[in-house]
Amino acid sequence: MIYVSKITPSFFLLGMVNLIFSLLFMALPGFTTTFFITAVFGFIGSVIMGAMYQIVPNSQNRKLSLEPLSYLVFVILIVSLSLFFVREFLLGSLNYFLSVALFAFHIILNVKNWMPPTVKFLGLSVVSLFLSSVFLLLSLLGHLPIQLAVHTFTLGTMLSAVYGVEIAWVPMLMMEAINVKKLSRLFYLKLISTPLILAGFYLMNYRLIAAASILELGVAAYFLHLFYEMFYKRRMSTPPPAAVKVFISALILLPVGLVVGFLMASSPQLVPKLLYVHIFLLVYGFTALTIFGGIFHLLPRIVWNWKLKDVQKAPPINQLVDEKGISPFLFYFFLLLTASLMLSTVEELRFLSPLPYLGAVFLFAKITFWSIYKKLMEVRDGTGEQA
Repeated sequence: MIYVSKITPSFFLLGMVNLIFSLLFMALPGFTTTFFITAVFGFIGSVIMGAMYQIVPNSQNRKLSLEPLSYLVFVILIVSLSLFFVREFLLGSLNYFLSVALFAFHIILNVKNWMPPTVKFLGLSVVSLFLSSVFLLLSLLGHLPIQLAVHTFTLGTMLSAVYGVEIAWVPMLMMEAINVKKLSRLFYLKLISTPLILAGFYLMNYRLIAAASILELGVAAYFLHLFYEMFYKRRMSTPPPAAVKVFISALILLPVGLVVGFLMASSPQLVPKLLYVHIFLLVYGFTALTIFGGIFHLLPRIVWNWKLKDVQKAPPINQLVDEKGISPFLFYFFLLLTASLMLSTVEELRFLSPLPYLGAVFLFAKITFWSIYKKLMEVRDGTGEQA
């Protein structure tokens, strides 16, 4: 690593805290707006911002300039999310906008080479994040539908970040290659599909949303095709690394969640029945599992280069987390996600739907955060393994 972001783990922890709180708000009546904001802008937003502070400088082969600004962004973000928790939405959205505006300025300031497809996707993600913060503020002032703010984030910020990171990480970890021209084509298709569907949410025109959803599904299918092509043509038959297993498992849920979104747009009467299915598939399923894979890959490398690089008795990076626990975790994750999803379809039992999923969250915390903490304590006590 050329640059180690010491603030990134704090963003990850903030995201996990918001994930747990979002499940709590889902179960409480009268907290619908708090739930959506916490799940999307709190959980996913915090993790993406933290990850970019690590990924972007290294993608540019340089250290982060104006590093103290990242700490200011983090503090303002905590203030904004705390205000959302107590339902001070207007003040919270103002602080969130300020945090994101500073973050966007900081990230763009550190990008000198925009040519790689990964950097283009990350740039699109940052622009979408800024727009979503503006739309969130305007929606809470009553000028725009909140659905526009949420989908600007999920379709623009989140999907662009996932596409950008995975087209770099998965080939690298698999020691394979993806055609650069095809990656550029994927980026330009994304530039067409996302604005169209967001225009539908701006107008709250379900026909336009449904039509644009088909195009967005096509972009996702093309992304999946590129990965299938890479795996089909790969030169080495070795099993994929643990993080890649998580990424690929998450991708199974992406087209399913998008199809459910299309069904809701084409038949609005299905929205009350399918809304939480859509959320569990895309937010708590595809996105959360992708984030788990990203944290599983990134966090031990940050911690090792930050805390253990110069320590005489330090475990190897891959021993900081429980790599053997990934396959059992994936099994239980899908099992518990399915249980939560089924409970969400029954209105009388919907308040119970977060409970099974909480088990999946704690299982992930055990094989990552807890494993890293234990290894750090072993090193501090002098019982760590020789690197």
